[in-house]
Amino acid sequence: MSLEIALENITARLRQDSFPNEQAVSQGIVLRLLQELGWDTWDTTVVWPEYQTGEGRADFALCHPPSKPAVFIEVKQPGKAEEGVHQALTYAFHAGGVPFTVLTDGRTWSFYLPAERGSYEDRRVYKLDLFERPPKESAEALARYLSSARVKSGEALLEAQREYRDQARRAEARKAIPEVWRELVEKGNEALVELLASAVESKVGIRPQDDDVAAFLVTLGGRMNPQPADEIGPRAPRPEPQPPGPGPVLRRTVIIRGHSYPCKNAKEAMVTVLKELAKNDPSFLERCSRHRDASGYKRHCIARRPEDLYPDRPDLQGLHEALPGGWLISTNLNNQLKKTIIRLAAEVAGLTFGKDVQVDF
Repeated sequence: MSLEIALENITARLRQDSFPNEQAVSQGIVLRLLQELGWDTWDTTVVWPEYQTGEGRADFALCHPPSKPAVFIEVKQPGKAEEGVHQALTYAFHAGGVPFTVLTDGRTWSFYLPAERGSYEDRRVYKLDLFERPPKESAEALARYLSSARVKSGEALLEAQREYRDQARRAEARKAIPEVWRELVEKGNEALVELLASAVESKVGIRPQDDDVAAFLVTLGGRMNPQPADEIGPRAPRPEPQPPGPGPVLRRTVIIRGHSYPCKNAKEAMVTVLKELAKNDPSFLERCSRHRDASGYKRHCIARRPEDLYPDRPDLQGLHEALPGGWLISTNLNNQLKKTIIRLAAEVAGLTFGKDVQVDF
């Protein structure tokens, strides 16, 4: 409770600009709080002021055992803390690798692991602003990292390292978002298509074609803040329907290892590729079925039974084409998903999509 009372008083005085320089912050805030946190501030082998690092002097070294720094505290005048990050971390390196560094201007307290990887921001595991947190929360944060008992037991450092690993994992996941987004939209991911199509239907009362939704997603590319469709650029006009001729109109061409196969549509192109590549490879379709891209949102694209293609949609189980060896391919797919199936088939066959296997949609 005394730590909370001290923080209430310190915060009130900070708001009154009662600590005009580094010395005032050191004596009126840092030493006062360290005393409340269980440190013997009179023992200079434990709370060592002006600790010589070889590169300069750290304002305070919290030592355990005595004379061996476990934590450096670097003090700056109010409003200048962020300017001292490089200096604070440099002191830690030149003092034999002090594992934990605190940078404060009295109001803000930043806790760093100098030896970890990443930018200065990455290595900061926690930032406390006394103006933004109630005294109880501020007391808990300071005690977590700076109480004498937790520093001496090593628990404060372990806590900081756990939080750094959590942040590092979050940062790694964050960096992967654009690439995963790009892959999802390029593959015509069913979940995205379904979500957008359903939202459009709810808004205007008409459900768009899945192919139109998938094509729109592709126009977004890697952008995580897509513009409205009419700001992306004009879409190519749809060709006017042609009157029927004497035979079927050939609209697609598939090229496999230099051989051309005319196809009526994207579905026929997909089936043609799978059949041609399966001709001389009995295990080909089974390997395709195990590929990571052969499973959709709630179904499998390649399977032996209709109920495996559409496990939750018995009304769609007739929408498939037969393949060699008793395999089936779902045909209720948007064109981007059909292209994804062709791409994975090329990969399974050891061919290069766009070179050994080419499609014109």
